[in-house]
Amino acid sequence: MKRIVVAIAVWSILFSFIACSAKKPPEPAAVRTKSTLSALRDLCRAYESRDLPAFMAALAPTYPDREVFGKNISAVFAKYDTIQFTPQYTKMVIMIDTTGRAKAIFTWEAEWKTAGGLSVKDGARGTLVFDQKDNKLLAVEGKNPFIPQPGTTPGKEAK
Repeated sequence: MKRIVVAIAVWSILFSFIACSAKKPPEPAAVRTKSTLSALRDLCRAYESRDLPAFMAALAPTYPDREVFGKNISAVFAKYDTIQFTPQYTKMVIMIDTTGRAKAIFTWEAEWKTAGGLSVKDGARGTLVFDQKDNKLLAVEGKNPFIPQPGTTPGKEAK
């Protein structure tokens, strides 16, 4: 009986030491990936809530044709009353290049609805490029997910 109690005490002390061992800090790539995901979520949240100042604040000052893009987004917000933007996070790849820029490659689906009942659905695979310093959107590669383009989505049947 004493041997069992001693064995349990030894094992519990051993497991306590293992559980209390020092944890490694996350790798820089993991931190960068997490901050890129946060930036993407903030951008999507501002877009869905149609908050133009927050959306434009998420764009880098060096974004190509930033003013034109802002006017286009403003027109989208004025035309559509409801925006549902769904990035598929489980099918996302985040690549960090040697300059520190992060590319989030993902599949997205969106639906824009007007008060009159008009609905536009779209989706594709796109790439958003984020800056290393402040996680601002630098570029959109491929189809722009924030500008609705009526028509059929490749790979889906028209209804």
